[in-house]
Amino acid sequence: MAPQLPPLDLHAHIDPKTRPADLERLGAVVFAATRSLEEYESVMARRDQVTIWGVGCHPGVVQAQQGFNAERFTSLLASTGFVSEIGLDGRSKVPIVDQKKVFTSVLGALQATSRIASIHSSGASDRILDALERTPIQGAVLHWWRGSKTETLKAIELGCWFSVNAAGMKYPGDVSLIPLERILTETDHPSGDRTSTTPRQPGSVDDVEQALAKIYSVDVRAVRGQIWTNLARLVDEMKVEGLFPTAVRRMLAFARANGAPR
Repeated sequence: MAPQLPPLDLHAHIDPKTRPADLERLGAVVFAATRSLEEYESVMARRDQVTIWGVGCHPGVVQAQQGFNAERFTSLLASTGFVSEIGLDGRSKVPIVDQKKVFTSVLGALQATSRIASIHSSGASDRILDALERTPIQGAVLHWWRGSKTETLKAIELGCWFSVNAAGMKYPGDVSLIPLERILTETDHPSGDRTSTTPRQPGSVDDVEQALAKIYSVDVRAVRGQIWTNLARLVDEMKVEGLFPTAVRRMLAFARANGAPR
């Protein structure tokens, strides 16, 4: 199955002015994380074939946090199956109490309207887990997770998924705590792929797949197949497939029909 499915990048930052044709030339399916409601509104009318744009409110972007509006966010959920980038950041200039208010509001909206949600947790992994315990949601994907062993095991118990990038592969022991069936690949371009040995661009996850193959002692082709199987299961759980481009829906159907190679 692997050669027939493209690389999958569950978290990358892309200039909203990038032409759809240029994104198609990446040869990958990319979930594009926006940093503010305004940024998402600038792309929500696009009809990209292999790019899924997420509505976000980055905890490290002061203007995005200050301008967050719960009703506006909730209304935007109707146009996308993906929410990103949201969360908490222990190093942000935004006071953590203000970040928590925004994140709690986002989680409340996601309890009512399930979406795949890519969550930022830099310097705040314990606070993220506390928030998810208080306001539990389905479809939480911990992006570039650097929690402790205890926190990772707790996140797994909470039903979280994890998206891993080249930078995270420097800690194979930490990654190995996560079941492969709960992992998705990402670049977090242009930050998380700074150490990548492959071209630094959205969708370029070959080195991540190779590292995962080594960690889990499986063929690298099996990794690609498993990642797509994982995504299909996540999409089914969230019931968001109808919000994805037709080409991506066909890939998901293929992944379901064939399953992860053994």
